[in-house]
Amino acid sequence: MATYKEIFGKKIQSLASDIPAAQGEGQIWYNETSDTFKTSVLSSAWASGGALNTARHNLSGTGTQTLGLVFGGGTTNSETEEYNGTSWTESGDLNTGRGSGTGFGIQTAAVMAGGHDAQTTTEEYDGSTWTASGVLSTGRRYLAGAGTQTAGLGFGGYAPPSSSGLDATEEYNGSSWTAGGALSPTTFASAGCGTQTAALKMGGAGAGSPGPTAGTDTQEYDGSSWSTGGAMLAANKSNQGAGIQTAALTFGGNTTGTQTLGYDGSSWSTKPSLSTGRTYFAGFGTQIAALACANNPPATTVEEFTTAAAVKTVTTS
Repeated sequence: MATYKEIFGKKIQSLASDIPAAQGEGQIWYNETSDTFKTSVLSSAWASGGALNTARHNLSGTGTQTLGLVFGGGTTNSETEEYNGTSWTESGDLNTGRGSGTGFGIQTAAVMAGGHDAQTTTEEYDGSTWTASGVLSTGRRYLAGAGTQTAGLGFGGYAPPSSSGLDATEEYNGSSWTAGGALSPTTFASAGCGTQTAALKMGGAGAGSPGPTAGTDTQEYDGSSWSTGGAMLAANKSNQGAGIQTAALTFGGNTTGTQTLGYDGSSWSTKPSLSTGRTYFAGFGTQIAALACANNPPATTVEEFTTAAAVKTVTTS
């Protein structure tokens, strides 16, 4: 039988104490003090975060787990809250209170676009106040978005009274919107993440199924056109997304509730589930550090998804 040295070309280190978890990922060493073999592996989990100040649903959000931003909600909510990784602080209100729009960017340079009822409204946030900007060419609600304040993307959605999803994709340059490549199939209430030239659309109503039925469809955008990616493990809509096109996360939703999935650029895998099933909520961040905020009915609850290295004892079982 091949030995560890023959396979990996090096001996197992014998140490008086453990290698720091972040440095030891993928290594095996012998801890002389505890007389055990050790390794460092990645583990993920959802945990409670700081509660929002205002209960709401249909809100939008963007940023990171330690520099997060949520805004809008319901049909007329205009409130904005900033997250520091522990607690939320109220900031400047939207000029046009609304929910069901999309958000993208960072805490100090964000965009909200669309919303009730099929609005074309776009506003930019500078870390304290919102300013009106160029309007969407196609007014809509329940659209998804990706990118930054100067290179953003809005796609899908629907325009009442029609209940059909839209294929319209629009690109934002910091002041105005222009047409991008059309989605296929049409969809609304999908998750989005990534950048303007490498975006990801996950699930949604009408995604791969006729009518408002949830789908497993994943679409990847390259800056000009959409192509089919790996199918999700379960159909979902009103889910949220975080990360980039090749390292994404989707979670919550009207269909699967607590399910969390990870994407590697070609296929999906199961991740630890949310503690609370969520729909019509805000979600954003990265694949290893994401936030899920609020719920329907309106709620203040927040969960944090974190993936970190941890030292484990190697056993034979």
